[in-house]
Amino acid sequence: MTKPHSREWYAKLARDLGTYGQPWKRHIDGPDPELIYDALLSNLLGGGMWVLEAGCADGRDAARFGSYAAAWTGYDREEAFIRLAKQQAPQAAFAVWDGQSEVPLMLRGPYDLIVSRRGPTSVIDHLPAVAAPEARFLYVGPALNVPQVPEKLGAIGWQVLGEWRTQVRAWLPTEEADRARSAFLGEPHDPERWEREAEERGRAYWEERLTVLAAAN
Repeated sequence: MTKPHSREWYAKLARDLGTYGQPWKRHIDGPDPELIYDALLSNLLGGGMWVLEAGCADGRDAARFGSYAAAWTGYDREEAFIRLAKQQAPQAAFAVWDGQSEVPLMLRGPYDLIVSRRGPTSVIDHLPAVAAPEARFLYVGPALNVPQVPEKLGAIGWQVLGEWRTQVRAWLPTEEADRARSAFLGEPHDPERWEREAEERGRAYWEERLTVLAAAN
């Protein structure tokens, strides 16, 4: 069995789904918890802005927002995702990079805005090397608390301008969806929990997000 969130696992996700997303069906009782990130990104983008996206996956945001920037560059460690991104957003530039080694020449910017939608927090360590003066960093993560984000930003002297925590009730309509979510999270499926908690709409859980906006000092 492929270990969740390993390189092989992400490559399989790209092959099987053709995208990076949650591989289970769900219904949510409110607005998408990432709408705050979308709104902030839309407000930050300007015609002369250079943008770097960390963990660009299949290039969905590059295709959606890239035309509002002067240039949009994305990177991901998975070659399969980069191939998809180039097809989906041909106007953007993409590179394969793991975010751990030295920043490749084509990613050194400087960039006015660095963004990451559920991508690697390791990009924060490289902000001093890629960010323009007065640059902004925008991040959304898959939990109410991602402690390494403010810690890393503080370590490089960046100032947090705002934090938004969003929690929306969601429903897994079938046990198959519950099993897929458990596998995605790297947790064993609990059939007894499903039997105990499932209602007519399925089993309820919380979709949680932390959105952070920061600025270079």
